[in-house]
Amino acid sequence: MGFARKASISVLVATIGFSSGCANMSDNEWVNKENIGTLVGATAGVLIGSQVGQGKGRTAAMLIGALAGGALGKTIGAKMDENDRQALALQTQQVLNASGDGQATTWTSSHSGATAQITPVKTQTESRQVTVKRLPKVQTVSNMTVLNKPFRTLKSANLRNAPSDSAEKVGGLQANATFMAMGRTDNNWIVVGRRGVTVGYIYAPLTAPVSAVAPAVPSAGTTNVASVAPATDLDALDDKKAKADGFDLDAVPVQETMAAQTTCRTVNYDIDAQGSHEQQTVKACQAGDGAWELI
Repeated sequence: MGFARKASISVLVATIGFSSGCANMSDNEWVNKENIGTLVGATAGVLIGSQVGQGKGRTAAMLIGALAGGALGKTIGAKMDENDRQALALQTQQVLNASGDGQATTWTSSHSGATAQITPVKTQTESRQVTVKRLPKVQTVSNMTVLNKPFRTLKSANLRNAPSDSAEKVGGLQANATFMAMGRTDNNWIVVGRRGVTVGYIYAPLTAPVSAVAPAVPSAGTTNVASVAPATDLDALDDKKAKADGFDLDAVPVQETMAAQTTCRTVNYDIDAQGSHEQQTVKACQAGDGAWELI
């Protein structure tokens, strides 16, 4: 069992224990179903992220449950159960990653009858400080535009430890190999990620975005979104083969903060649960690893 999963389960158990332990504290103003709903909802979101990202190098979901569970839990914590929060969190992640502004996506609970309409209404690029991880041999850059999208190589290409043709080679990719593009540097090099860690840079003209999976036919008045993208070739590459291709995977990644141009989205929720209608507007921005963080 991985560390992230262990930690998530431990926190969830502690949260459940806290909820049970406070069951008789009705005189405490803070301890009510809505506030506990906020806490449990946010914790469940971390669990969702661990499950979605486990083994696939996909970290974009790590905080999305906290967005839908924690942020909305305060409003609808008394009306929506934990399973519904988890399902809504996953749907929200898909909307943030794939739906255009003004496109409404309808989510319906599989067991409670609760429904939600999720509509992005504004997308903008903002300059923010983001946290990134890189292999020690890979040099940092002063600024980048966050992408966090699957790309592919148009031909076989070398990965460099800095965004320059003269930089040291630190790996290589075959033609048509897919990888996670974590960002784009100011001088047009792609930041190549493997399981959330920067492993090198590749010149942008040698790459192209992977075409999105076509969405299912939407029902009237709504837009469905594609499911979570599969792991890329580089993410799925076993460590032995990756080392043979030149990647230094034994080194402990360096974590640092840097300036980045990142995507921020404003989303409207219309939620019906147990006969109650609620509306909520939230804003989320992508972190350096692709996670959507509530702002």
